[in-house]
Formats: sequence, structure tokens, C-alpha cells
Amino acid sequence: MNNFNLSILILILFLAANACGSTAISDDEITGPGAYRMQLDSDGTTREYIVYLPESFDEDLPYPVVFVFHGGGGQAETTFNNNNWEAMADNEGFLAIFPEGSREDPDEPANVNSNPQSWNDGSDRSAVGAVERGVDDVQFIDDLIDDLQSRFNVNPNNLFATGFSNGASMSFRIGRELPHHFTAIAPVAGSDWLPEVQPETPPDLLYITGTEDPLNPFDGGDVYLGQQFIGTKPSVEEMIGEWAELHNCSNQASTEIESDIRTYTYSCGESPEPVKMLALLGHGHHWPGSASLLPEFIVGPNTTNLDATETIWEFFKPFTDR
Repeated sequence: MNNFNLSILILILFLAANACGSTAISDDEITGPGAYRMQLDSDGTTREYIVYLPESFDEDLPYPVVFVFHGGGGQAETTFNNNNWEAMADNEGFLAIFPEGSREDPDEPANVNSNPQSWNDGSDRSAVGAVERGVDDVQFIDDLIDDLQSRFNVNPNNLFATGFSNGASMSFRIGRELPHHFTAIAPVAGSDWLPEVQPETPPDLLYITGTEDPLNPFDGGDVYLGQQFIGTKPSVEEMIGEWAELHNCSNQASTEIESDIRTYTYSCGESPEPVKMLALLGHGHHWPGSASLLPEFIVGPNTTNLDATETIWEFFKPFTDR
């Protein structure tokens, strides 16, 4: 392990993450259901996202929207192809949005080894390019929502967000800084870096993470990718307890174990449960329900039977009836 440098590790992640098949994404004018790559100007920079319109798409109907943020070094297209959001959108009738993070050279294609994309998740981690560059990704998402509403008939009360790793942290950030837009968020295997931002009406939260995730340690602590230090993360239980307090719930959860999942629920009197956590016992740094693509010695085991995409939509779905 001592001989592995960061570029070799990232190359492994890149090769593995692009091992799956792909669905065609059109750059042409929108003509009906399908996946389209869109562009908009944000903060003087051209930014991109992929929108997937479900098979039942009808331009006269208002649709719920799910934002899905890729992880650090990832791309919107890979996330779209690998996590079954296309089928879920077709079955349930919502728009799926896959924003692209920023990269150091926007004029060159994203490449996880030489030109990686990332999100400014509000942390102070210099290893995250978008953080180091001070990219205003919150403004980008605010602009993206405006762009989306100008192009499609979307229900502004049914905007949801999820993401993985660095993308999960971005979901936390917009949950705190754009709570007027998002009804609920569901980060997977990432950290909330902005506890000082206290929204009056925070979105509801489902958090999913593995208990054996070396890149998102359940008990918190220093994190390394190979030999490179990439930051210190808070305890997961403490972090989610702070979200319970945002909702005026007790920060002490009751727990129940079924199969390989420990479910944390927070008491909020007679109110519904606005904060919930699923701790996947023995699981590492993988999107639950996706194939194991990465070496276990880097990201830990892929053990869970949970399908995160299905579970997250089932968490979001009741809000669409309100």
C-alpha cells in the first residue's frame, strides 16, 4: 500500500466507475422522453447538467424533481447510468437531474485523473478542487432551478436532492442554504460541513451510510485516500443528531436492527419523523444496491442488500401527495 500514490488510486476508481454500460444522452433539442445534456450560465461560467424525462413525460403536467449529485471525481453521466434512476423515474413519473461539478480546466473534458470534477461542499478540505477554487456551487444550483423552471413544468414544492460522498455533502449544503427550494434530502456516505448554518425550516432528512466505510468513518476521524490525508470528518451520530435538533426533535435516537440495517429514529412528539438514519452494518463506501466496482482495500466491503435508489424515492414519494 505504501507504493500507491494518489494518481494510481484515482485511476483505479476511474476505470472501475466507467466499467458499466451507458444510455445515450442527447445534445439536441428536446423532443420528448429521454436524457438530455443542458447548459446554463452561472457566475460567469458555463455549467452543465443532464435531465432525464420519464417515458410518461407530458409537458402539460407538473413533475416532482430529484437532483442526484455525483461523488468527487465523478461525472453526471456515470451516475445516471449506474444507479438505476432512469428506471425509477420511468416507473414513478418524476424528472431526474444530474448536475456536473466543476473542474480545474472547464475547456477540457472531465477526467478523474487529470481534470477531476468536484463540489464545493462547504468544507475546508484543500484536497477537494471545487473547495480550493472557491466555486459557488450553491449559486449554480439556484440558477439550475431557475433554468429548469423556464424549460419544464415542475412542481416547486416537490424538489428533492440526494448524492454520494462529496455529492452527499453538497446535498447537505443546499439543504441548509437553499431550504426554501428543497422539501427533503437524502445524502449517502457524506458529511455535513456547515452546522453553523441554521435554516428556520430545514428539509426532512434521510441519511444512509455504512458502518465500515473508511472514507466516511461512522465514529468520525481522519480520512486518507492511499497515503493522502483528505480531511477529518465528524461522528455520524453527532452530525445527524444536529439535524434532529434543527427540527426541534430529540438528538437522542431510538434504534432498531433488522437484517443488516440499524435504523435510527428521533422523537418529535406528535409530529412525523423528519429525520431518519440507516446505518448499513458492515457496509463500505458504495452506493447501496449497485455492483461492487472498487477495490475493497480502498473503500471497504459492499455487503448490504438495501437498494438506495428505491429507498430514497420511497422516502421522497409521500411529499408529492401533499
